[in-house]
Amino acid sequence: MPTADKSNTASNAAGNVAKALFLSLFALALVVVSVSFAVHHMRIGFEKEYNRILINRIQSDAKNAALAVSGDEIATDPASAAVKYSAILPYMLMDANEDDYSVQAFGLYNYSNGSLSVLTGNDSDLLVASQIPVSDWLTAEMQPYEIRQEYAYHYLIPIANSENKACALLELSVKSSDIDTMGNKIESVILSTVILAVIVALAFFSLQYLIPPLVNLVSKKNTEAKL
Repeated sequence: MPTADKSNTASNAAGNVAKALFLSLFALALVVVSVSFAVHHMRIGFEKEYNRILINRIQSDAKNAALAVSGDEIATDPASAAVKYSAILPYMLMDANEDDYSVQAFGLYNYSNGSLSVLTGNDSDLLVASQIPVSDWLTAEMQPYEIRQEYAYHYLIPIANSENKACALLELSVKSSDIDTMGNKIESVILSTVILAVIVALAFFSLQYLIPPLVNLVSKKNTEAKL
């Protein structure tokens, strides 16, 4: 074969390899971006639905528990009320499901002379009632007051006595940051699996460019050895 033909053949082969490499890298980037977008979109949708269900459950549990709390008892004898509701509320408000990916806390407060004092509760780090102005939750209608955060939700219900005066406050708060941690792990695992699968596929695809030269090289050596 003339030298010029050999040079053209080598140049064409190099060009084909370069094109294949470029297309392979482009395909790898496209697959990773597409899968990342799809997984993240599904994750966001799942988290929104999860939080919606969680908030509905918190509101329902808090309203049911508030019906069982007597404002007159708290106003008359806060100490006795604290003992009574310390035994009752944990069973009404705490979720014992370990796979819930959320942490729940409650607090029952006595409201007197414009300030709150804790009667019973748990996990003070999650409770916020004592940190917000009374005017935020104490209104003429005494409707439940809520605080929504990215991975936390606080639901406060004023409790009135028989004279319809606020004398207590029930708070039910929940933190769902564990769902974010789980989502990060799932996204990482899926993307790692996809990237590995694409790399393996590209490696097998590249064999078509490696095997023929190797076969020709071995055949040439065998021929030279026989001669």
